[in-house]
Amino acid sequence: MLETNVDSFILRFVQEQAPVSDPDAATWHGIIRHVQSSEEVRFTRIEDALRFVANYVELSGQPPFQIESGPEV
Repeated sequence: MLETNVDSFILRFVQEQAPVSDPDAATWHGIIRHVQSSEEVRFTRIEDALRFVANYVELSGQPPFQIESGPEV
């Protein structure tokens, strides 16, 4: 019989309000928590969140999504 391992994560994105005088100044960060250990880290790049997950879950190959940048201005 195969053994089943379960790892759960809580992922939060927090965006700070930008001043009305400079709406492009809004900043954000994320917080990811491993539920079983209560360990958490803050991040501003999704790659850092994936690196944290990789401490608990074997991530092989490419992620199943492409990170695309916004339109060029």
